[in-house]
Amino acid sequence: MRAKAMPAAELKPEDGVYQVIGIPVRDVRIDPREFSIDEMSDNPEEIAVIDAGTSDKLCALCEADMQGPERTISCELVVASNIFDEQHEAQLECRPMHTGEKLILYFHGGGYIIGSSAMYRQLISRISQASCARVLGVDYRLAPEHPFPAALHDAYIAYMYVLQQGFDPSRVVVAGDSAGGHLALSLTHLVQATKTPMYGGLVLLSPVTDMARDSGSRERNRNFDYLAPQPLASPLCVVRLFYAPGRRMSRDLISELSRPLVSPLRGQFTNFPRTLIQFGASEVLADDSTQLHAQMAQSKHPESFVLESYDDMLHVFHVFFDRPESTQALGSIGRFVKDV
Repeated sequence: MRAKAMPAAELKPEDGVYQVIGIPVRDVRIDPREFSIDEMSDNPEEIAVIDAGTSDKLCALCEADMQGPERTISCELVVASNIFDEQHEAQLECRPMHTGEKLILYFHGGGYIIGSSAMYRQLISRISQASCARVLGVDYRLAPEHPFPAALHDAYIAYMYVLQQGFDPSRVVVAGDSAGGHLALSLTHLVQATKTPMYGGLVLLSPVTDMARDSGSRERNRNFDYLAPQPLASPLCVVRLFYAPGRRMSRDLISELSRPLVSPLRGQFTNFPRTLIQFGASEVLADDSTQLHAQMAQSKHPESFVLESYDDMLHVFHVFFDRPESTQALGSIGRFVKDV
């Protein structure tokens, strides 16, 4: 049995306000056939994103939502104090305030086994403040009770909900830290494969990008970072808890972990949105960011992908708000979002 309860990061009045919002899953129009490889084009790059096994799992999750008990995805809409107007209560409703309004869809970190939007309120508030945009944090399902692709399914539902609420996809920015960055990346591959309208930007904070192997920085920086991930060989490795809890290590498992929706580093980035990647140079997942950017830079528009390395910083250093590097990184995120 594992502990999921984490302390909420309460907002002070000077930081902003938040509103808990529930997404009724059945009200979000999703056809299970969207995830069927039979419905995709003959483009091998698109078909390669969703393998038959993942397709079946996503379709089964859709069917369970339609036929099983009603389910709600809990979210928090955060509005920073510099843009909140208490005279306009509609700011706490998830619908556009005006034509062309920007919205950030945020996925929290926690290794897919812990965490919530409440835990990340202060970070989300500062992102809202820096970008002058409202942020919708999503509480996706967690492993091991809900292994892959449950979180990805919830992320897709949340994005479709945002579109159905009237937001222009080109004005939406998807963001996330650590496992949330991994989820944002995987969602982008899925949106691309299903030919769903693509969002305008992607912001990744210390993202996990490769689940199939232990990168060199995990050993190189293990004495400098607070994050201490278990190796893949361990049954307690969060990767295995996220993907296939209780399953023995095998070549087949490694092969499955190498697929683009599980290890988004291994996907295609030809039609990806503009992307900002930030990481700490001393974190154990540093190579996940540098290798991702190297892959993205091989696309037709390498200038669309920006990599920012912060010297001596650790994993998701953004939450150390008293550090100047955090202020600098959040400012860069704000400028990126405003420019989308």
